[in-house]
Amino acid sequence: MIIKSSENKNYKFLKSLLNKKYRTKEKLFLVEGIKVISESLEYFNPKYMAVSEDFYLKNQNEEIIKTLEESTDFFFIFPDILFNKLSDTENPQGVIAYYTHIHKTGISTINKGRYILLDDVKDPGNVGGIIRSADAFLIDGVILTRECVDLYNPKLIRSTMASIFRVNIYTIDEKSEILNLRKNGFKIVSTSIEKSKSSYNYSFEKNSVFIVGNEARGVSEEMFKYSDENIHIPMSNKVDSLNVNVASSIIMYEMNRNE
Repeated sequence: MIIKSSENKNYKFLKSLLNKKYRTKEKLFLVEGIKVISESLEYFNPKYMAVSEDFYLKNQNEEIIKTLEESTDFFFIFPDILFNKLSDTENPQGVIAYYTHIHKTGISTINKGRYILLDDVKDPGNVGGIIRSADAFLIDGVILTRECVDLYNPKLIRSTMASIFRVNIYTIDEKSEILNLRKNGFKIVSTSIEKSKSSYNYSFEKNSVFIVGNEARGVSEEMFKYSDENIHIPMSNKVDSLNVNVASSIIMYEMNRNE
């Protein structure tokens, strides 16, 4: 059945999820594009699925449509003019899936491994890129402080390119929670150009947390206080800093380079 009214309750509900307030309230987030959604089905099934009438009626999409319908509890078809208003992109691809939140609240379940902690990182593209790099470099998880950008920001989700479904992601309300990992034998390491060791020669321990800071301010004083050591990325003296996504990716590569 095609839903043709913008006053339909299901349509209004899905449209509300473009707003962070309602995504948080309903504990849902949206993913757009058939490639990413198809990858996600290996790990999670969406609660809701919305497709455009044009996408639904194309013969070459018949097999895809069947897979999508079987993966979800609620499957909705909308005329293109309505569907496009559900999308966060300028050029919608005709399919949007809605998933329940997949992050873990708190870090009490972490007992081993190598993690990266984002200390108030604000840009969704940066956070999404870091999650994708964590997936590529086999990092055990990504930890976000409370003041980081909304994990389920649509731009952030797009930037992960389905890695959001493969990487363990944790959120913490208080930065001091990291001390619990320190008490359990984790080495806490921050980025700093002062009193720091070169990342190239640094030996990351099996159980460690690497902290990267806010785009403008860097790692917070509070996090420095909780850190055991500081490291820096050696580079040309003509460049004073790197984008946090780039720097994080380099460090994550270094963390597992000798494994």
